[in-house]
Amino acid sequence: MVAVLASVLFISSASAADSGLYLGIGAGQGTIRDHPDNPNGIGTISFDAEDTSYKLFAGYRLGALPFLDFAFEGSYIDFGKPSQTSSGQRVEYKLHGFDAAGLAIFPLGPVDLYGKLGALYWSSDKTLGGSTASKTGSNAFYGVGVGLRLGALGLRAEYERFDIGDLDRVEMYSLSALIKF
Repeated sequence: MVAVLASVLFISSASAADSGLYLGIGAGQGTIRDHPDNPNGIGTISFDAEDTSYKLFAGYRLGALPFLDFAFEGSYIDFGKPSQTSSGQRVEYKLHGFDAAGLAIFPLGPVDLYGKLGALYWSSDKTLGGSTASKTGSNAFYGVGVGLRLGALGLRAEYERFDIGDLDRVEMYSLSALIKF
């Protein structure tokens, strides 16, 4: 009984030590897909392209429970400029935005497994041939990831999927580094 109580207190104090403000930067691959059947999409051209993406983020980890942590996070994400040529026409997207998300974190020693849910406030420029159309909006997104905590430093690998109504699929795979204050 004493051993169980001691281990719960140790895990709880270790979890509380991980609470606080953190800042991070990440890079990866963003993919934008659109299909000709999408009424809000490009029209007669199927689009499926990737580009290097990056993000800057800040968050606050609560560290409230021994076996489950919560965090709140805000990010700026730039999906790059995915482009392709189809039927003799060049198509390019510029998509970027700010997001706000909540994270549910399952700490397993120095390893974290987490899920995130939030909203992306986005702006896009779609260039088809020589004309550009701009749009803005806000839509939900979700993600999953794994993190490694090494003292005040951390590493993450994550997948995020953004539900932007004008496009069939927007997703990002990224690797990030963060520092906890």
